[in-house]
Amino acid sequence: MTPSEIFNAPGPRYFSIASGRPFLTDLARGLTASLTAAGLDVSDAHIYLPTRRAARALSEAFLEAAGTNAALTPHIRALGDIDEDEFVLDDLGGTLDDELSLPPAISSANRRLILARLIAERDRVFFDGQHRWAGAISAADELGKLLDSLYTEEIDASDLDRIVPDGLAEHWQGSLEFLKIVTELWPNYLAEQSLFDPAARRIALIDKQTRRWEEVPPSRPIVIAGTTGSTPAVGRMMSTVAALPFGCVVLPGLDLRSPDHVWDAVDEPHPQSGLKSLIESLKVERGAIYSWPTADGNKSDPRADLVTMALRPADASDDWRQWAEEVKSNKDAISKALEGFSLVEARDEEREASIVASRLREVVSVPAQTAMLVTPDRDLARRVAIKMRRWGVVVDDSAGAPFANTPCGIFLRLTAAWLSDVSDPVHLMALLDHSRFGGGVSGKDRARAIGRVDRALRGLKPQGGFAGLRKRLELNSPLEGEFATFFETLERAAKLWPNPDASFTDRFEAHLAASEVLCGSDEEAGAERLWRGDDGDEGAALLATMRDSLGLITHDQSSEYVDIFTRLIAGGAVRRREPAHPRLSILGPLEARLQTADVIILAGLNEGVWPRDAAIDPFLSRPMRKELGLPSPERRIGLAAHDFAQLSASPEVLLTRSTRAGGKPTKPSRWIVRLKNILKGAQVLETVDVSQRSEAIAGLLDKPKDIKHIHAPKPLPPAEARPTEFAVTAIEKLLRDPYAIYARRILGLKKLDALSEDFSARHVGNLFHKIMEEYAHGPLPDVADREARLRALFDAHAPEYGYEARHDAFWRERVGDALVWLASWDTERRALGTPAVIEGKGEYSFDLNGTRYTLNARADRIDLLSTGGAFVIDYKTGDPPSLKMQQKFSPQLPLTGFIVEKGGFDELGAAPVDGFEYLKVVGRKAKERDAGLSGDDAAKLIAETRDGLVALLLHFADPENAYLSQPRPQYTDSFGDYDHLARRRERSAQGDGGGDE
Repeated sequence: MTPSEIFNAPGPRYFSIASGRPFLTDLARGLTASLTAAGLDVSDAHIYLPTRRAARALSEAFLEAAGTNAALTPHIRALGDIDEDEFVLDDLGGTLDDELSLPPAISSANRRLILARLIAERDRVFFDGQHRWAGAISAADELGKLLDSLYTEEIDASDLDRIVPDGLAEHWQGSLEFLKIVTELWPNYLAEQSLFDPAARRIALIDKQTRRWEEVPPSRPIVIAGTTGSTPAVGRMMSTVAALPFGCVVLPGLDLRSPDHVWDAVDEPHPQSGLKSLIESLKVERGAIYSWPTADGNKSDPRADLVTMALRPADASDDWRQWAEEVKSNKDAISKALEGFSLVEARDEEREASIVASRLREVVSVPAQTAMLVTPDRDLARRVAIKMRRWGVVVDDSAGAPFANTPCGIFLRLTAAWLSDVSDPVHLMALLDHSRFGGGVSGKDRARAIGRVDRALRGLKPQGGFAGLRKRLELNSPLEGEFATFFETLERAAKLWPNPDASFTDRFEAHLAASEVLCGSDEEAGAERLWRGDDGDEGAALLATMRDSLGLITHDQSSEYVDIFTRLIAGGAVRRREPAHPRLSILGPLEARLQTADVIILAGLNEGVWPRDAAIDPFLSRPMRKELGLPSPERRIGLAAHDFAQLSASPEVLLTRSTRAGGKPTKPSRWIVRLKNILKGAQVLETVDVSQRSEAIAGLLDKPKDIKHIHAPKPLPPAEARPTEFAVTAIEKLLRDPYAIYARRILGLKKLDALSEDFSARHVGNLFHKIMEEYAHGPLPDVADREARLRALFDAHAPEYGYEARHDAFWRERVGDALVWLASWDTERRALGTPAVIEGKGEYSFDLNGTRYTLNARADRIDLLSTGGAFVIDYKTGDPPSLKMQQKFSPQLPLTGFIVEKGGFDELGAAPVDGFEYLKVVGRKAKERDAGLSGDDAAKLIAETRDGLVALLLHFADPENAYLSQPRPQYTDSFGDYDHLARRRERSAQGDGGGDE
């Protein structure tokens, strides 16, 4: 058959354009030749394709076939397939009467929230009496897909009664009952509102158009092309069009060459399963389907034959061995099939993205060459797009960016999180650091104000809402000047947030109003800054569509707002309008259907990614779906396989996957496994697998010109810059990590506390120090009342140290035990002497080689014993250092004793030290002994520590001695505050253990 004979062929006219052929190009050329030969205008034809992108590409193909940029093209419309997650609802080209005879479709936002309301009410009734709105919205999306399936597969809701509940698990019985309620309520609700379900309306319009063609066959050409007829209504339309005087149906890649036994074995996961199901429903024999005529004939395509052989059904794969033997005896037969065909298995997803990006960059360097990356993995697509920018190449990703992850979407989510808990420093700082936050100021004023807030909010989370936040900020610095403007902006936004009893709609409007307030600067209005750019436009449009439906949301707690809002904006996508490279594109499998390019890269070919795992229906089990007549989850795998087979049959194809993803091994796609097996059997796999070469090229992209090894820092400050005043606790740091003393005391660098610290052992320690200080200074209660006094002090001071009711489960019992023990211990200690120093400070100064040194200490408690001696006590809420460690690297208490002996504590004067000990307060075990010494042992260690201190100070007085970073590996601290400045982790990675060189 020649192209001019397409409409002269006996009807019904079903054609197929073979895999490996440029579908849209062949379609345009064939129709142009046929219509011209029949004396018809090309512009009179009406052509239906599965996607809008295919419709746009076909218009370009017709212009190319006409040889001009100014030709009239046919009427091309997107017919729509229910597949993947897209159902095209485009203009079918019917009459106005068709549109007016049917009620309008309910908006997608309204439909989503009504279904969510039903699910939320189900949860409230059948579970714990609470609405779970965030989860209900997610479930509504799945329920909507199920309703779409019921409508498009034309399954009546009454068919649910065919499912016998007695044989189902209890949760499936509940789900079935819920579905019966939904399928009864939903049509009634739509009828009351004079609305139509979008999917049902779509089917009705298709059927109206089909009936009109049947009643009055059109004189203009009608063509349906590229669709697999995934719904019964589309199948009926295809059957009608194929029988029209000037009608035909063109299928994508129907296998007309495989033997009957192979065709009979085709199952649902097979690439041909959708087409097989279609022609069976059309009652058309495979042999009655014509091959689409092309200018260069319909020769067999070696690549398509290879892919078809590799993906044969398991029951028909016996021919593999014979095929492999034929290839091994005649390598020329396979060379054409493998020409331009390559496979890469990268070590991880990052390297896979680099390999894909480098191949796209190669295409850019070849004039007029085009390339197309096809992957369902949106993370991989975004990685590749970002990597292309290293060469200044902008690639258009058809999926766009999720609105929730754009600057506008992120800012709205951050604002919602802060408004829900305005005193949370983490939420506030995340908001302030966002580029769209203005705070009523700009430039350096904005940066300074954010820095002041950051410093002020370090440590425990402020309590008491916005008032607590204000109090904490005022403690840090006065609210004046530009900082006052900055704070007033925060306060104005916070005041917009309604009370906990407000409706969701009120909260939503307050949220958007507050976001605009927070965005404003002294140079630009908040609304202008918030809604600018592509993401601002998309956000404004997305939120506008849902405004009228928000009254459907009822919620019990305002804390739910953030999760609900996040779910509401999920699914919105922002497609950039910036100029993209005209010869490169990134597409999902759905968008790539019927598309062609000189180089096609199929990426993300791991099981669970491409193909995706069989979808799990949360409302119907697999047997329940089968009983209803719904498609099995494997149907989508078959459709995905068809996409893969069509694309991989193209002239130049690169297949890629990563062997690890998220740090875990991956499983290759079943299609990759089959291709590798058949090529390995034919001993030609090595000609296809270019993994090593591609890995090497990608590695060179990030390989530095030279590698400079990092050595341990050896700061040598001059003698006059070296510190001469030390706390006794700093001496241990000087022994363990001199670099920390250099960074803190000489460079003046201080570690900031974390934002919104939670109550921890450190805060318990500070709290107990406060309790014991106040207890010791106050009047001593009777013995029987001492425990109660300690408990009262704990309850009084716990809130200011961050202790809340939620901490009781972990701390209450151990704190109670500690207070009981402390009351007994203090009574016993007072029998030996009197507390003379309570949280007191002492110091002693002395000369060494002409330099004046000062040693100071803050003692938790020093008792003056009845013997006239002093006993030094230090409270510990954790494990205290052992005596061995005190002798080597923890000289705090011996040095405190040295200061006592020298009269450094005014409350004591010079006094002999009878002993010292670390007192473990919390978590004591039965008969546990505290780490300390007394008598001559204590005096000996004090003398030894004094001599060690002199030697240490003299060592660091010498400007030739460096402040090394943790030079003793056996006593390193894994959490040193300045380790990152010393680059210890980097040095450890390069093999020097992180110590000195």
